[in-house]
Amino acid sequence: MRSRFVVHQHRTGRTHFDLRIICNDVLRSWSLLREPPLRKGEKRLAIERESYTVDSIDCRAFEEEAFGLGRVRAWDNGDVDIRVLTPIRLVFVFHGKRISGNFEIRRMRWYPGNRWILKNMGQAS
Repeated sequence: MRSRFVVHQHRTGRTHFDLRIICNDVLRSWSLLREPPLRKGEKRLAIERESYTVDSIDCRAFEEEAFGLGRVRAWDNGDVDIRVLTPIRLVFVFHGKRISGNFEIRRMRWYPGNRWILKNMGQAS
């Protein structure tokens, strides 16, 4: 399934990155304390945030703004192919200028709540 993504660099009390992906007409968001992993094998802790239906958001805001206080800029955006979609595992192929290739985001079983691990799996084949 082809969709859209954006990564916002969000300058608040602590600068972080927000990964936002539209999955099945729902905008899903994860906060990363550092920039997304750019090299194969790199991982980042990703904390899932509130989801929104696509109908409830302004599409322009999806590309240009973020939710909450502080300065925001689009760090990267583009198309994403969603390959696997289960409640605990998502596999993406990003087609952005900075973030591209195969990525997996997996919910952490050993830590309760909304903690996920985003891993760069390498270039798309």
